[in-house]
Amino acid sequence: MTTGWGAVVRRARGSREPVADADAGWPAGVAAGVAAGVSAGVSAGGRGARRGGGAAVVVRDVGRAVFVAAAAGVAFAVSVALGAAGCQADDEGAGPVTYPVPECGEPWFAEASGLRRLPYLQDVQPESARVVFTATTAQLGVVEYAPTADGPWTAVAALPEVFTTARTGDVVDYTAWEARLTGLDDGRTYCYRVLLGDEVVAQHLTFSTAWRDVNRSVRILALGDSGRGNDDQRAVRDQFMQREYDVFLHLGDMAYDDGTFVEFEENMFRVYERFLHRVPSWPTMGNHEFRTGGGRPYLDVYYLPEVARNPADHERYYSFDYGNVHFVTIDSNELTLGLAVAQDRLSASDANMIAWLRDDLAASEAEWKIAFFHHPAYTSSSSREGSALVREAVLSILEEGGVDLVLVGHDHFYERSHPILGGAVDPENPRAITYVIAGFGGTNLTATEDGHWHSAHTHDSTHGFVDLTIAGCVATGTVIDAFGDVVDRFSVNGCD
Repeated sequence: MTTGWGAVVRRARGSREPVADADAGWPAGVAAGVAAGVSAGVSAGGRGARRGGGAAVVVRDVGRAVFVAAAAGVAFAVSVALGAAGCQADDEGAGPVTYPVPECGEPWFAEASGLRRLPYLQDVQPESARVVFTATTAQLGVVEYAPTADGPWTAVAALPEVFTTARTGDVVDYTAWEARLTGLDDGRTYCYRVLLGDEVVAQHLTFSTAWRDVNRSVRILALGDSGRGNDDQRAVRDQFMQREYDVFLHLGDMAYDDGTFVEFEENMFRVYERFLHRVPSWPTMGNHEFRTGGGRPYLDVYYLPEVARNPADHERYYSFDYGNVHFVTIDSNELTLGLAVAQDRLSASDANMIAWLRDDLAASEAEWKIAFFHHPAYTSSSSREGSALVREAVLSILEEGGVDLVLVGHDHFYERSHPILGGAVDPENPRAITYVIAGFGGTNLTATEDGHWHSAHTHDSTHGFVDLTIAGCVATGTVIDAFGDVVDRFSVNGCD
């Protein structure tokens, strides 16, 4: 960054209010304005207040003039010298625009820079994306992005949230920075870099927005029950890192044993750090994440669509789209799901997860609908049954809503069912759903047993992942283990 400005906003220890850093080299009025803007949108004690209110500072091409960004009651001024942002819009009625894929270079991260958790992509939509990272230093976090490695660059000042050792149980205080990139072109790849103050600490990174083009294929990585931080997890990672994906569905239990902040650092972010900066992760909460504060660390480290009708439930369930694929997830933990089922049956309110799921699926016109959550309805586990609550309260909604494929974890093996409708195998019915268990991402494997009516294929001897490509009416699944061997292939037809 060419301004030479240093840290602007810090949060006084023990205070909920950010203060302007007088030593940052910013004009006093600008520093105070940034602090006031962040104060309006950030609350150290409440993620909903931080995400729901306020806006990131968006700095665009204005020469040395002052650009004022105002949204949701937040307004502050900054002065920069950057290249023109440039954009390309579709002509009304024209087909999807195809953009060249930039060569952004080899990813690079500065050593001893204060950058702690490397950048990771969140909530990627057709016209927006979030970049999140953490740092142990006081400098302002900034993300710059461009359509090519040569620019023109657009800078976005990130929103901070302080995480103290008292809150996380970690060994050091750090700040999480969330940059909201908006006004993007759908289906386009961008270069991006991360700055702390005026120092570039990560560069030559790429992200791609989601797209509306229904004819474009979607490449999906799906796995669950990975978060041990062990050699098995890393072996699986090394295999899928050799492939290209658009979407990473994590099916829960990414932070054993208890879903603590420290376990997230060691068993999720550190293991996948060279992957998450280029492929957005879309998680669902497992039972191990639920163990700590009902999933509080999970809700704090992920930045997901906030669509819950009860704000207290934000990020426990959500949906998103890529092309002609609609993805939807719910919190299948018994306490959360049971409460939502009870509320729905009593018709006390439609502000519950079950009512939302029903309405969300009904509202989607996508040809493909994929549901993912943690607990399986059907399983060939030799040690436990599938979730009766999921079978009784969720499956009929998925069937009525036109879901084609369900991806889950929880059981530590791979299994694929026959197409099922109404509790019976029905391969000729286009409304039947295929259920896949992919809880073999890294933790200890468990045994399956033969003879279950629903089961088409099981694998319980090696760890692995599901590689899924959706092109037109056909989803092609390739199940690959930690040694690179294919242990199952399947296809699903998503068109009626």
